[in-house]
Amino acid sequence: MKNIFKSFLFVAMTVGLGLSSCTGLLDITPVNGMKPETISDYESILLGGYPRRDYFLRTELMTDNAMVNLNTTYKLGAAEEPWFVFSSSHMLGEPIDPYWGQLYQTIFYANTVLDKFAGITPDASEKKKYDQVKGEAYALRAYAYFYLINMYADVYAPENLDLPGVPMPLDAEDVNEFSKDNVRQPIEKVWAQIESDLKQAETLLQGKPGNDRFRFNITTVQLLNARVALFMGKYDKAIDYASEVMASVRLSDMNTMQTHIDKAAELKYAFSGNFGFIDTDYNNEILFFTAGRANQNFFYYYQAAAKPTEELLQLTKRNGDLVDYRQYIFDSFEDFSIQGAALVGKTVYNMFATQDRNWFFIGLKASEAYVIRAEAYARKLEYGKALADINKLLVTRYKKGSFVGLQESDYTDKNDILKRVLDERRLETAFDAGLRFFDLRRLGKPEIKHIYKNSQEFVLKKNDPRYVLQIPESEQNNSPNMPINPR
Repeated sequence: MKNIFKSFLFVAMTVGLGLSSCTGLLDITPVNGMKPETISDYESILLGGYPRRDYFLRTELMTDNAMVNLNTTYKLGAAEEPWFVFSSSHMLGEPIDPYWGQLYQTIFYANTVLDKFAGITPDASEKKKYDQVKGEAYALRAYAYFYLINMYADVYAPENLDLPGVPMPLDAEDVNEFSKDNVRQPIEKVWAQIESDLKQAETLLQGKPGNDRFRFNITTVQLLNARVALFMGKYDKAIDYASEVMASVRLSDMNTMQTHIDKAAELKYAFSGNFGFIDTDYNNEILFFTAGRANQNFFYYYQAAAKPTEELLQLTKRNGDLVDYRQYIFDSFEDFSIQGAALVGKTVYNMFATQDRNWFFIGLKASEAYVIRAEAYARKLEYGKALADINKLLVTRYKKGSFVGLQESDYTDKNDILKRVLDERRLETAFDAGLRFFDLRRLGKPEIKHIYKNSQEFVLKKNDPRYVLQIPESEQNNSPNMPINPR
């Protein structure tokens, strides 16, 4: 399998992988310059494969979670604008796609470890570490393929299984700089490999320590399994895996942040500057950090162009003002009778602040298990169980004494129960892990309208082919026979 693309090589060379001048092959060397030999050496290589830069956030600009504040003097950057206006290509003619490159770089690192470990029989003293590193490699490869297939191929559905997916190298051989003629494997085959890799990871990581929130462990593998099963419509499996996660992690009671809020001079200062929403006990819900430092993401700044939509904010006010603590994530609390308030707008993303303490983007968190299981139950028409899971979530989100549990009898149309579940999922996962873009794809690719410069309207039509990102120009050049995505 031809597994190294020019876009990968460009990124790889910037992170310390050297090209041999004699052979043109990629040399993997640890920082100390020694050739990897021990299990610990290969553990270090694997750690280098975890994505440490954004590989999903710009997809949020294509969703109904994102708007542009036309009052501010700040503008979207050249790298962000194509996403917001639904351009046919999100790369503005640039041949290198950093998302594609980063994810295949991750796969290369994982494959390097798996190739080496296939020929190793560890002694008893190293068996535990061997299993852990190998399990992480399988999990990391599955994770990368999950992102690639959800960005560059159509959704998992019976009618799509034979359509082109993505190239799927499963070993680290043939790493010449100018590998060509890569092949897109069918969608069904890629998803089957994701499931297989996660099964291997689950077996190997069971019972292993996992306190590092930048690495996969058994709990995050179970949660990723639940996510994958939900996307594939395997609802019983999604329920089983989500249940395992829910039994081992806890939700944060957001009432604990009320004391902090009460100390703020104004509500708009409760989560800003040097203190973000994530600086509360809420950060303990996060099971896996990823994609680099999030403190200065392009949704944060008060006068930034990119903003959460008012629709998203209104979902936090369905039971009144200042009842749902998630309102503090999205509400600017600006007084629009004061000059200059319009430059900020009604919404802002307060999850992260600009503080010196580094926080990274959220990849997996406890509440996702609740909304996964609730959706799976609702799709199985087990509405009482779905609402029970939503109630367990909401009682930790609403101000103490204000929450009234949802009952099946409250809904004359049972379809509204699924809608409520999906609304809670949208709130819980907004701007996390690129999930809103993926959800819109699997939930029917609805029409989305964005208003931009001079009040011009840009439309992503229902079932628009642009819901699938284009194969990068670099890969088109390397593999001219590879089918590109329709436009």
